Amino acid sequence: MKTQEAINEIEKLEDGESWIYPEGDYGRAEIWLKNDRYFLFTIPCFGGKPIYYGAYLKKETDYIIKIVEEWT
Repeated sequence: MKTQEAINEIEKLEDGESWIYPEGDYGRAEIWLKNDRYFLFTIPCFGGKPIYYGAYLKKETDYIIKIVEEWT
């Protein structure tokens, strides 16, 4: 998935919704929007519970994608 497409998907989220970044070598990333903050979780490649990674402001969507793309 291209960076701008991922940013567009994240910016479409409404409060309480989530989006899962397509699978990569590392597993997946789950991004939640709650109270004007994005919460980033990693989803292990071989299953298991999502692991909290961090919280980010709404203006940091490009930074979130940069983090996720560095995981591969």
